[in-house]
Amino acid sequence: MVTRVSDALGGTVVVRPSWGTFEETVDQLIAVLVSSGRLGSSRAAVAGQRIREREAIAGTAMVDIGVSIPHARIAGVDRIVAAMAVSSGAVYEVAAGLPISIVVLVLSSPDLTGEHLDFLSGVSHLLQSDRMRELLRHAGSVDEVVDLVRGSEIARG
Repeated sequence: MVTRVSDALGGTVVVRPSWGTFEETVDQLIAVLVSSGRLGSSRAAVAGQRIREREAIAGTAMVDIGVSIPHARIAGVDRIVAAMAVSSGAVYEVAAGLPISIVVLVLSSPDLTGEHLDFLSGVSHLLQSDRMRELLRHAGSVDEVVDLVRGSEIARG
């Protein structure tokens, strides 16, 4: 069964963060997952390390649409969990003048290979819509972001 994006987020969304770098974004989104109880604090350092290793192999930033989906599979995570940051400006910049305004950080168990890939496909599909990206970038609250994601899932069936 494919995990819905809204279920994996579980409300772990940050609206208009003032972060400047990819590293800070990863650290802060992992902190959100830890503080929400969706990721054990003992897994935080490993999660950050795996995300950075994965990003060094192949970056996940889609600069043309201002989206990044950093992800990793780590032991100690028994399901798919995600955290999202959205901004009308930039959550972080890949380089000067190249803003990333929507970031979805995804973690899952190494045992969930197929589910992990299906989930990434679902996130990508959600963020391919120009309209959805624009709505997310201008959302004023966590609830608004979650409602937009849920509405998109319902519309897709």
